[in-house]
Amino acid sequence: MEEPKHNEPLKPERRSDLPPPLKPANVLDSIFQQGGPMPAAGLGIRGIAFLLDFVLLTAVSMLLIWKFAIPQNHPGAFHEFTAWVDAFTAWLQIAGEKPAAPEMSRSLIEALGYAQNLQFFIFWIYFAIGETFYAGSSLGKRLCCVRTVSTISLGTAPFFTGIVRAGLKTTTIFLLFPVSILVGMCSLFFNKRRQLVHDLLSRTAVIDERLSHPKE
Repeated sequence: MEEPKHNEPLKPERRSDLPPPLKPANVLDSIFQQGGPMPAAGLGIRGIAFLLDFVLLTAVSMLLIWKFAIPQNHPGAFHEFTAWVDAFTAWLQIAGEKPAAPEMSRSLIEALGYAQNLQFFIFWIYFAIGETFYAGSSLGKRLCCVRTVSTISLGTAPFFTGIVRAGLKTTTIFLLFPVSILVGMCSLFFNKRRQLVHDLLSRTAVIDERLSHPKE
């Protein structure tokens, strides 16, 4: 048997038991792809989870605001608002040439602005609590078996990340809704992990826990 020359490097043996290369080449895309260890949640199931949270938050926030916050800080605003709605409805029913539409008083505008700001913070606090203290799951996400994970650690998002993500999501809801939602979905055209804009900015992804563990 011929011995190798000393000035010639030994060639490593080819091993057939090496794992195949990841496909796609991006590791995160491989992790969050369908069939991967942490499949990204589909847009449909995320939409259902969001709708459940939205209905719950809207009902709770409206109750808190108009039952407690508005009467204490802007007394009489509720009756003023209902009177304006009645006047505006009557204005819509006028046939022919219409007079100028009824305008809101300055006090009513301030009360509605206060209510909107308070509602914004209620949404933000709710989503932040779910992201930081309940492993990335709100009530709607728990019912739909989806949750948020960090794309850096692949675990629960850090406290600051959860706060930022909740703020970005809440801003998307309140800023030109629903146009902002459609704009946020534009990232789906170039993102294989099904991340929306607020997911990308906070370095998070939403996974479907029903598909996270392959069947044996």
